[in-house]
Amino acid sequence: MGNDLPITNYYFLSMKKLTRNLVTILFILLTLSSFTQVVNAKWEKCFGGTEWDEGKGMIFSDDTYWIVGSTESDDGDISFNHGAWDIWLINIDEYGNFISEKTFGGSYFDGGFVDIKKLNDSVFYIVGRTKSNDGDISFNPWPGPEGNYWVLQINNQGEILWEKVLGGSGMELMRDATVTNDGGIIALGLSNSTDGDISNPNGGFDLWMVKLNSVGEKQWDMSLGGIGSEEGASVKQTSDGGYIVVGDTDGRGGGNFDSTCNHHEVGFYDVWVVKLDSLRNIRWQQCYGGTYSEGGLNIIETGSGYVVLGTTMSNDGDVSGLNGPPGPNSEYGGDIWVFKIDFEGNLLWQKCLGGTYDDFARNIFTTSDGGFMVVGATGSDDGDVEGYHGIDVGIYEDVWLAKLDSLGNLSWQYCYGGGGREMIQRGVVQKGDFNYVITLGTDTDQWQCGGQMWPDLRIVELYDSTVGIDETLGNAIVLKVFPNPASNILHLQTKTGEGKEFRVFDIFGKQIIKTSMPENGEQQIDVSPWPSGLYLLSLFDKGQLVLSRKVLIN
Repeated sequence: MGNDLPITNYYFLSMKKLTRNLVTILFILLTLSSFTQVVNAKWEKCFGGTEWDEGKGMIFSDDTYWIVGSTESDDGDISFNHGAWDIWLINIDEYGNFISEKTFGGSYFDGGFVDIKKLNDSVFYIVGRTKSNDGDISFNPWPGPEGNYWVLQINNQGEILWEKVLGGSGMELMRDATVTNDGGIIALGLSNSTDGDISNPNGGFDLWMVKLNSVGEKQWDMSLGGIGSEEGASVKQTSDGGYIVVGDTDGRGGGNFDSTCNHHEVGFYDVWVVKLDSLRNIRWQQCYGGTYSEGGLNIIETGSGYVVLGTTMSNDGDVSGLNGPPGPNSEYGGDIWVFKIDFEGNLLWQKCLGGTYDDFARNIFTTSDGGFMVVGATGSDDGDVEGYHGIDVGIYEDVWLAKLDSLGNLSWQYCYGGGGREMIQRGVVQKGDFNYVITLGTDTDQWQCGGQMWPDLRIVELYDSTVGIDETLGNAIVLKVFPNPASNILHLQTKTGEGKEFRVFDIFGKQIIKTSMPENGEQQIDVSPWPSGLYLLSLFDKGQLVLSRKVLIN
């Protein structure tokens, strides 16, 4: 047989090569198909004292972050406490380094749902709740156990420009606020007052919103609801100059609620969306849900309609794909529910996200590929959720990032947490499609800075290290891929192309292209004929796999 190998050796080497190729293909398939993303923390910081401290809202302004939360402490990083609970403002640089802090409040309770909104780089709004009538509260006609809206305008030195208490002698709970086109602010939540600033109550708890101008003067207020219970969760000024409002309703009719807008059994709630024109006339209203309870938590406008973020316990009616058993079960919670409607309120698509236990989110962002990013919390370790960190599933929550495509399908997900509870509200800043700064409250032992059992405020910058981030070894860039996502030309750059080649595989593991890098380390690929989707680009150096990158093609 001359130089031919013996049959046994030939068979062994052939099988070895086949096995190696299968392993490579399996690696590619697993990398592409896994919903778990390679997410890293660029930096993480902890602030707090010996009592309960929690981050709740955040903005980015003039290269620094401004975080608002609640504090019960009067030591550690908190320089002063007016009373039982204060609103706490922290300013940090873009790497999380402390710049300044300040508290706002009186001798009673101040805080609850707290958020911060940016008017410009030097002026911000803070919204929350107060029961006090002293300290920073100049006048509150209704102090005591019920509580009212509290709106502050501050400058970038933390000085109060003006503040105002809004509500009546009943209870007002703040849930959201939005800066309007004229520089004013709308505060939104729920109220059961029939006096004070509430001009048109409908009975029970109403969804109540009130508009202030830029100097704190009340311009108008509006109650939406019927004789039962309604709650507001999100309000946005729309591109037509009107407003879109989302919350929930028990559907008992009366007032300005359309009683035909009802999907549930008695005792449960539907998501309720109301579209107002620029004069606040109701253009349309619609309910969405199933047999059990749904709640609306956020809404965003897109070029073809609105996307609603909420929760659901149903698996019928408008809802399908619930993870876990439907209905109000004390052992389980609901799913995150995302659905899209057109500009007239017609349902286009819907998706349930989560696992068996409680999943909840207030934050949703658009991404450049036409999809969405949901940032919330999960207590699940099954269904859509992988990588849960809690020591007791269903009891403790992780921060959960869920990337959706343009139809709401889950592209990837990531859990961020320790063994304890990670509590998140609206405190998320989107720096890019795969880059988010998040503030929360944590009672995970190893993450605490106060050395006690109560939660501390934690801030982290998370980024996906496989998409849109330069890969480096030492100080040398190994591979730069841009733009990502790409539509026409994809650019590749390495320090040198000598001995390097790249290969691109589709989601099924099929090799699309294989070519050597030019000596100058720069290559361009025309991806316009490629179908939209996710691809894996692998860089080889002298035949050895160096790294792999995911690339999105629009």
